[in-house]
Amino acid sequence: MILFCRLEYEQKRDMHAPIAKLNNTHETLEKELKGLQERETRAKADAEHISNQMEELKAEAEDWKLKSDECETAIEELKKQNDSVAAALAKLDRQVKLKEGQIVQLRSRQREIHEKCDLEQLKLPTVNDPMDTGSSSQELVLDYNQLSEIYLKGVRLSDRDKLEAEFKQKIGALMAEIERTAPNLKALDQYEALQTKEKEVSEKFEAARKEEREVADKYNSVKQRRYELFMEAFDHISKGIDKIYKQLTKSHTHPLGGTAYLNLENEDEPFLHGIKYTAMPPTKRFRDMEQLSGGEKTVAALALLFAIHSFRPSPFFILDEVDAALDNLNVAKVAGFIRSKSCERAGEEQDGDGGCGFQSIVISLKDSFYDKAEALVGVYRDSERSCSRTLTFDLTKYKEA
Repeated sequence: MILFCRLEYEQKRDMHAPIAKLNNTHETLEKELKGLQERETRAKADAEHISNQMEELKAEAEDWKLKSDECETAIEELKKQNDSVAAALAKLDRQVKLKEGQIVQLRSRQREIHEKCDLEQLKLPTVNDPMDTGSSSQELVLDYNQLSEIYLKGVRLSDRDKLEAEFKQKIGALMAEIERTAPNLKALDQYEALQTKEKEVSEKFEAARKEEREVADKYNSVKQRRYELFMEAFDHISKGIDKIYKQLTKSHTHPLGGTAYLNLENEDEPFLHGIKYTAMPPTKRFRDMEQLSGGEKTVAALALLFAIHSFRPSPFFILDEVDAALDNLNVAKVAGFIRSKSCERAGEEQDGDGGCGFQSIVISLKDSFYDKAEALVGVYRDSERSCSRTLTFDLTKYKEA
């Protein structure tokens, strides 16, 4: 019985480890699935936003097309009105010329009558003096008031009223027709003004289009230059960060060190999305940066800092208590790395990635860090003078232990 219970106990105990491992794997897969779902949601939202923008641009293009069609229709209508006005003017000009011809004929007939009366020595009743040498036969104005009463009475009053009414009616009809058919004499001026304005607008539009093309070309050039400069820096940093991270994490037990790399979330448009930084310490599996410990995050941040500095190195930079979250082992690694890259050793050896050494000012409270420095500057409080004072100590005079 005891052996049977012990056998059952051993079998149950052996199952706990695989179950725990499977549970951990299940949780990891669920987290990855959740991350993929969130990325899918964001991608759908971006796609919908872009689609909405495309619809708005299409609607705006349709509005501009309708406005262009309306302008073309208005121009065609003005051209038709111009043709109609030109035809009306031509017709009126013909009528004026016809009337002028009739007036010339009547004046010629009047002159013939005057000459015939002169030959027959017939005196015509005129308003002005016919013996006036300053007047000619064409300028004679007949005086109809001197006609005989018999002739004047030959036309009855009723007939005169009737004729006058008919004449007035004809005159009214002719005036109405003239007003109806009379062209707008300013139409040509208005049409020419519209043509001038249309030409000015076209010139401005072409100038604006040319300027827009120039600005677009300049923008695309700057955009391409920005992309090239960014990718130059990114390629350099992404190539050097893994080497630096390995130097900061390798040890006797793990001679290869950890792994770190950078990934662009959008390689075509890197500025629209972010950069994914992944750091895997030795013997650790892949995990998000948020799940690393404080010391691991510090080492990863220092690797990124040194990689960025290697691209456009400055004369020196300051590190303020970067070892606060590091243990003694990692403090020694970071201090050794900084010392190996110092300018004092830059003349003896050069970085494998072509970078030169640098000077650094490190603020630290750990002796395992600052004992690797070339010089120490201590800051202490002077209570008597109520101020801070400094002490300096040159470590280059002493050999390393």
